[in-house]
Amino acid sequence: MSALARWDAFLAQIEGRHRAVRDEAQASGRTFIASVAGGGDYLPLSHQLGAIKHRLQELESKIIDTWHAKVDDTITGEGHSQEVRMAALAKGEDLKYALDDAREELEISLMADLARARFAAATAALQPVGCGKCGASYAAPQSFRLVELPCGGCGAPLSYDPDELMRSAGAIGTHAIAQESATAEWRAMRAAEHALHRVRPPRYLAIVQAYEAAQIAYWRKYIVARAYFEPELGRDPAMEVKKRMEQWYLYSADHEESWVAAGRPRAV
Repeated sequence: MSALARWDAFLAQIEGRHRAVRDEAQASGRTFIASVAGGGDYLPLSHQLGAIKHRLQELESKIIDTWHAKVDDTITGEGHSQEVRMAALAKGEDLKYALDDAREELEISLMADLARARFAAATAALQPVGCGKCGASYAAPQSFRLVELPCGGCGAPLSYDPDELMRSAGAIGTHAIAQESATAEWRAMRAAEHALHRVRPPRYLAIVQAYEAAQIAYWRKYIVARAYFEPELGRDPAMEVKKRMEQWYLYSADHEESWVAAGRPRAV
């Protein structure tokens, strides 16, 4: 069997083992979520995911480690061209990136499931909010924090303080639900980042701007979704996107020669 064929078989093996670990984690995670949907300590899930993350990262690191330790020299020794060698390396890098994304999405998926399960349980147990002045009764708002509302009958202020279960649903879901909703944009952003880093400096302007555009699209989607949990983010989404892009502009884009030469053409 040629070195290229062995490399393909090795990559397929890593992908299969990675998928098996993720499938096992999904099954055990969902079982645990069902046990704490109505309350209880959910931190064991975070600890479990930490251990799973370590196992998955070890599998991912084997791809490039094996390439440098064995595969590169063997492919070169068989007389393959530089183009063939680089294509084989790119195949391994692409798989590593894909597995990295899948690992990140695993944790987000389970934490979002936990947030939804707790939200459903907390919603089912909501009690009406009563006005102490006129006795009027209102359905409790689906809020994750303390809110004050005026009584529709007499105008007296009504306070609603969610219970611990509802608060935990919000705390867990704030990032997880928002991130899950922006999965497509996040994947596109990661792909644009990988494409950027595959080009040796000085990088051409178009590929820098492609990564910029992908980041902006992700942040726009993420912030809109997160505003469900943190309404203040919805007051000025454009400003929120700008704040989150500022670090990249200062510490990454400003070090790209083509970007600086073009006058630092920020899209936000």
